[in-house]
Amino acid sequence: MNNIALQLGPIQIHWYGILIALAFLIGYWLTRKNAKHYGISPEVTDSLLVKLIIVIIVGARLAFVISKYPFFIANPWEIIRLDHGGLGSQGAIIAAMVFGYFWTKKAKISYWKLADATAPGITIGHIFVRIGNFINGELYGPPTNLPWGVKFPSTSVPVHPSQLYEVITSFIVLPFAIKWSQKPRYPGYAFLRVLLVHSIIRFFMDFFRQNTSFNGHLVLTQIMAIILAVASFSYIFYLEAFKYKN
Repeated sequence: MNNIALQLGPIQIHWYGILIALAFLIGYWLTRKNAKHYGISPEVTDSLLVKLIIVIIVGARLAFVISKYPFFIANPWEIIRLDHGGLGSQGAIIAAMVFGYFWTKKAKISYWKLADATAPGITIGHIFVRIGNFINGELYGPPTNLPWGVKFPSTSVPVHPSQLYEVITSFIVLPFAIKWSQKPRYPGYAFLRVLLVHSIIRFFMDFFRQNTSFNGHLVLTQIMAIILAVASFSYIFYLEAFKYKN
């Protein structure tokens, strides 16, 4: 598939960029809708939007650059070429969490309530970004003889469409993320569960990717997934065992 959706003279509009924009719009719409359940005004949500988009893109790009640092050291100009793809979801989440903490302190609203309101947006982001990765022909898996194997322009044989595996799992997670966000048992209930589930999915999905292996048999993104999964599970356990024990 051609990764260019539209070309106007020298200007190229890529499917990847369109999908990222859709992810932000749908994620924001869900966040704004959910925020009302927590008593967060639409004006507060609106004031966060542009800042959060910038933070997420910077964090996501930084994570991707770090994970592929040998390439970017050799090709530093590629760091700003977002049209070529390359956003790390873990970097986006971590950057948003850090920024959200300080922003909510300044705005004097609950950090965890806002996090719960944004939880479905994480899943939406995974869906659209991975579809973009598929169209770009990147982050595919190893060779396969399975009937659903896909031959990309950069591969000589059919490979696992690992991008679509994550799209499918994210569609399974999405209704749960929406339900948790709309009916949280306590602040942080939805966000921590979405973070835990996606971290587990990411850990296993990375076995279906063509990555440079280091630190043993795991790649950097798997190590990050383990850290996020352990941290979110530990905090869930603490909240349910001690702070919000029924």
